[in-house]
Amino acid sequence: MRKRSFQDDEARSENQSEENCNTNTKQTAKQETEKMVASASIKMDELLTNWLGSDAVYESVIRVIENLKAESSNSTNANNSNVPIASVGDALTTVDGRPPLSPKLVMKQQQQLVKKRPEIPPFYRPKVVVEQTQDGDNPQNPPPSPPKRRINSSFTEDQTWDGIYMANREGGGGISGGGGDEISKITAHEYDTIATDGAASAATPGQQSQQPQQQQPCIAIRARELFQELGVFPSALDSVEGLPPNLPTILYQYERNESTYHKEKDDMRLVPMERFERITKELCNFPTFFHKPLYDRILLLWERHINSQKIKLPPLPMVTFGMFHYFWDTEMAPYDKDERFFRLIKQPTQEYITRDDFFPYIKELLSDHPGLEFLSDHAEFQDKYAVTVITRIFYSVNLCHSGRITVRQVRKSDLLSVFQQVDEEEDINKVTKYFSYEHFYVLYCRFWELDHDRDYKITREDLLKYGEHSLSHMIVDRIFDAAPRPFESVDENGNVVKPSRDYLTYEDFIFFMLSEEDKANEYSARYWFSCVDVDGDDKLNNMEMRSFYAVQLHRMQCMGHEVVPFEDMLCQMMDMIKPANSDYLVVEDFLQDHCSQVAGALYDALFNVNKYVMFEQRDPFLERQKREDEFDTDWDRFACIDYNRLAMEEEQREEEAMEVDWVTMDEEEEDADEYNALGLSGSSEAPF
Repeated sequence: MRKRSFQDDEARSENQSEENCNTNTKQTAKQETEKMVASASIKMDELLTNWLGSDAVYESVIRVIENLKAESSNSTNANNSNVPIASVGDALTTVDGRPPLSPKLVMKQQQQLVKKRPEIPPFYRPKVVVEQTQDGDNPQNPPPSPPKRRINSSFTEDQTWDGIYMANREGGGGISGGGGDEISKITAHEYDTIATDGAASAATPGQQSQQPQQQQPCIAIRARELFQELGVFPSALDSVEGLPPNLPTILYQYERNESTYHKEKDDMRLVPMERFERITKELCNFPTFFHKPLYDRILLLWERHINSQKIKLPPLPMVTFGMFHYFWDTEMAPYDKDERFFRLIKQPTQEYITRDDFFPYIKELLSDHPGLEFLSDHAEFQDKYAVTVITRIFYSVNLCHSGRITVRQVRKSDLLSVFQQVDEEEDINKVTKYFSYEHFYVLYCRFWELDHDRDYKITREDLLKYGEHSLSHMIVDRIFDAAPRPFESVDENGNVVKPSRDYLTYEDFIFFMLSEEDKANEYSARYWFSCVDVDGDDKLNNMEMRSFYAVQLHRMQCMGHEVVPFEDMLCQMMDMIKPANSDYLVVEDFLQDHCSQVAGALYDALFNVNKYVMFEQRDPFLERQKREDEFDTDWDRFACIDYNRLAMEEEQREEEAMEVDWVTMDEEEEDADEYNALGLSGSSEAPF
């Protein structure tokens, strides 16, 4: 019995151990299965995240969702339209026997069916007939306020020829201020009653503003007054010099034809080009020196108009009132200030502004501005000044460096306001944007110092000498290979030719120098980023920065400066720039608001050893003074300092030349005395 019970215990223990083993095996297998499922799900999540992170997949998913929404809404509308709804009094039941809708929903649907579509107010306010009493205007029934322009609203007054708002009353809507019977008989459309901004904002909807309204004559009246003052009739053209001999015959054909813009006698009044300045400034709001190019553009567009309309009329050599009316209707009234400027500068057949389009206007500036009068006898420097101004305009306005300025770029820039400023400012050097002669002098002299062979081309060896050899050879190679070039050259057949990368022209040097001396702006940040981005992936990684900085380390060691390790420099720059991604930098990181004054320090650390050493040894007190001085940009500060340096050097050269002349004259006098003492002198007259 004992032996059997012992055997039974052994068998039971063996069975239990087997069960424990099976249980452990199952648990292990279960755990392994769970791990495999978890890892698989994690991988699926990663794949799904990467898949959904793709822009193309995201756009496709959004497109599918929008299509499904559109289909579901269309099917719902179709079903609802096919199911007639009974009236509320018919137990709110549908005809096909479905359960009734709620009373509120039925009432809402019926109200939507009955409700009319809201009318969109027209852009032009319809004419309102105002009743008049025998005594004149009816004060109890004043005319409504004029509508505000909804497009291109950069003007406070109406810019259409006859005015959008026309008070249909004699006397132009009760014009006060005198003027006699002649003004009181002017038809209603000749005057616009334009509410001031304050009156318009103070008036509540449905309530007439009680503030006085500003009466402004429309463009037609203002133009007629100027043409009457400045122009002449064809019969009085004998007093105007330089007219073609067949002009009376051409004018006679216009009087006989009675075209659309020459129906009345005043439409034939002509204004010579030299008297067109006031019309350019007061009516068109262009700078005064635009009057000649504007005059030529009006003649060109009128010639194209009569050719396109197949009107058998020869082109006129002078602008008439009717031609100006046509120009205003087509080129001025539909557009705002920026687009007017854009359309005048560009060629009529193009949709962009090129470099050559600016030359006529800069030429007129050179002949008209008192601050540039001293250049009248230096044609070569006039051309260089014009090239400098135009290149600076493209540097600041044409950010994509395509050589073509679009209307959008004109709107985003201050180009028109700077042109207006240079027209009103007598001191050309106060207009530091684009037009300063001192800035031109600095740019051209720096280029002239590097161009030793005077071929107007800067080679790599020449550029290495810039700034006392401050640039590394690596960045110089990148400037020639990858830096943006301002303009594309064109061959004899009109084909666009890529600019040569073997040298820098004067325009290329302007781009380089503006970017080098002022790295705290968007244009410079993009210029240098394209140079240091060696692989062209729009990302500046550590390997690229390390390769540039290795050259700097070697130069600092040779010059005896304290060497800053790359890791320390990079950590310092990252703390100042605070990029969105710590693994690499993009150009947007340099354009952040807090990076305006420190973004250039990284570029200096990578390729300009002199400026980087100055940055490391900077004086906080001097930096504070720099922020509080009168200069708006680093370029303005540099140009002022460098111009003073160049001016002092020029004065020293003149003084040395005068001393040499005096010494030469003294030696010649001594020789002449000896010569006369020998009795060998002839005529003593000086050769000059």
